[in-house]
Amino acid sequence: MHVYLMRHGQSHVNLADLTATHRDEPLTDTGRVQAEHAAPFVAEHLRPTRIYCSTVARAAETAAIVGAACDLTPVPDNRLREIGTAHPDGRPVPEHELMPYVPDMWGTLRPYEPVTEGGESWMQFRSRVGSFVEELVPAKDRFGDPDVAAQLEGERILVVCHAGVIEAVFEYVFEKGPWSVVAVHTQHTGLSHLQYRPLPHLPDWWLHYHNRVTHLPPDLLT
Repeated sequence: MHVYLMRHGQSHVNLADLTATHRDEPLTDTGRVQAEHAAPFVAEHLRPTRIYCSTVARAAETAAIVGAACDLTPVPDNRLREIGTAHPDGRPVPEHELMPYVPDMWGTLRPYEPVTEGGESWMQFRSRVGSFVEELVPAKDRFGDPDVAAQLEGERILVVCHAGVIEAVFEYVFEKGPWSVVAVHTQHTGLSHLQYRPLPHLPDWWLHYHNRVTHLPPDLLT
């Protein structure tokens, strides 16, 4: 099973100070052009069989542009929302209730402390992202069933989400501990390619590439 992670295009949120405010903003003009460049590349080279997306506006808008090029309707999933946009129990925070991030902390450095006032911590966020990943993987596949591996081989899943979600996926599938901090930087519409290969005596997850932006001209890199 091939899983492609795409960060959304640039949005107005990315131009703001999120320690002072936090809004569910749409894409900027640059962000829409980034998504329009990504869409034909995804359709021609990745050829997804399914598309999932965050329910936050900037990711949903990006997914709609890419989905149209692929003739697929993206499936929205609240578990793919960016950190700080869900309650600790996973419920999405309505736009009018969004809180600014705590100004003096980075979630991965203090993984068990809320990143917004009364909100979720990095580990709670990682757990909800992990529940999405686990749902992609059949339960019967836990012991490396070759038949299941063959069944999954043709699946090509595109996940349009956020930089934090991509980092959480990496931590989850590669089983990184909470106190070892490794930053994973992804540019707008940057693509990462993971493959799930449940074969005996081999690792389950393989990373093929991260933050591929060959679909963007230099002046659109943000």
